[in-house]
Amino acid sequence: MEISYLRISVTDKCNLKCFYCRPDNMEFIPHEEILRYEEIARLVKAMTKYGLKKVRITGGEPLVRPQIENLVYLLRQIPEIQDIGMTTNGITLAHHAEKLKKAGLNRLNISIDSLKPELFYQITKGRLEDVLEGIKVSKKLGFDPIKINAVIIKGINDNEALDFVEFGIEYGVEIRFIEMMPLGQGYIKWEKDMVRPLEEIKTKIEEKYGSLIPSFSVGSGAARVYEIPKYKAKIGFITPISNPFCDGCSKLRLTPEGKIKLCLRTDEEIPIKEVLRNGTDEDLDKML
Repeated sequence: MEISYLRISVTDKCNLKCFYCRPDNMEFIPHEEILRYEEIARLVKAMTKYGLKKVRITGGEPLVRPQIENLVYLLRQIPEIQDIGMTTNGITLAHHAEKLKKAGLNRLNISIDSLKPELFYQITKGRLEDVLEGIKVSKKLGFDPIKINAVIIKGINDNEALDFVEFGIEYGVEIRFIEMMPLGQGYIKWEKDMVRPLEEIKTKIEEKYGSLIPSFSVGSGAARVYEIPKYKAKIGFITPISNPFCDGCSKLRLTPEGKIKLCLRTDEEIPIKEVLRNGTDEDLDKML
């Protein structure tokens, strides 16, 4: 099977404290253990031999890493890489968007778990206004597509589904609803009863907008994407709990300290940093 997609986590640090994501006792990776941008670019170049065409920069929060646009630029110099995206919480996006655009970033996924400022703060300890400003700036700069990731948590924000759809129509962005899922060991603030099956959310949307039309969306990944024809709006559903998508997965993940992770739902990892720092190109190719 070809591996066409690599998610690159450039840092474990974040400027938010979402209760479902970040353990209270989290210990951060020492700076010297984190891969340098040149090492990441070397790995990406080597992986293109095996079908890699698309990369996404993630974290933690990628925008807390200094000069992150330099990594975007290095990746853009690799001819085989057709698409470079970033997933961000958007808190400082307004300040970084122009540099990222000039460096060659294609697309943005921005995480928003509530459109209510007070609830957004309760979930993340951040300001919703900062994220909205980042979206506005990114739209003006021509980022396309911009997708909004909303983790749906039963009893907390699952009553905002229609608000998110209206937001997507107003701002011209795709909304992606994501079922809450455990993220390996250490992420303990997860219980099955916090999961709201997204089929229920889909039904609620259809009650207001009519039947959703299945749509093929470039870069949709694990999402099942639908359209609301009247508004030319797109909505995606990512269902790792109620309808797992493992069969169609063709992605790997790279951790900040240089380990290749085969699946988000396990802790199985393959260390590659030593080869990147001290091995030859032949050594790297053998490991891949």
